[in-house]
This record gives sequence, structure tokens and C-alpha cells, in this order.
Amino acid sequence: MISATTMDFGNAKHTNVVFDNGPKMISLNCDNSGGRLTTLSRSDIRLLFSHPLEGGVEDVTSQIFGGGEEDIVRATLDSMEIAMKWLRRTRWGFSCKA
Repeated sequence: MISATTMDFGNAKHTNVVFDNGPKMISLNCDNSGGRLTTLSRSDIRLLFSHPLEGGVEDVTSQIFGGGEEDIVRATLDSMEIAMKWLRRTRWGFSCKA
């Protein structure tokens, strides 16, 4: 499932698109850098895993892309390809290599 939300704060615009496949989600955030850009061209992604039995959502972005838990992963064609492979993966684990 794909869903989106938008927000406007004066000249600042923001949109969030979520690609949902069972407990896995890709969250794509786009904004216009507080109104400094003419397009929503500043983008980043987060990979999320929903725990149906425990409740809550875990951010697993750093487990897939490496780096720290708070590091920003810029949305590029390459990072979206990795994210989509992870989203479609049906075997257990967070690796998107196989």
C-alpha cells in the first residue's frame, strides 16, 4: 500500500510518502528546505519495522544502510533501490543483498 500526507507552513512545504508491505515500511520525506527551494527536492528515507505482537515501530534504517541511528539517508535512485529490495524481501532478516 502507498499513502501520503502533506503539510504547509507558509512557504515551507513537506510531504511524506509511505510504502507499506506488511510489517515493513519505507518512509520517504520530501521538503523545500523551509521555503528556500522552489521544489520539494530535499529528500530522505527511513526504513521502519512494525512489531505486531510487541507493538511499536522500530527504525531499522541504520541496520540496512550502516551508520548511526540518527544518520540521514538521502533519497537517491541507489538508496531507493536498496530500500525497495529490503521492502520486497520475504526471508527473515534485514539484509537486502539476497
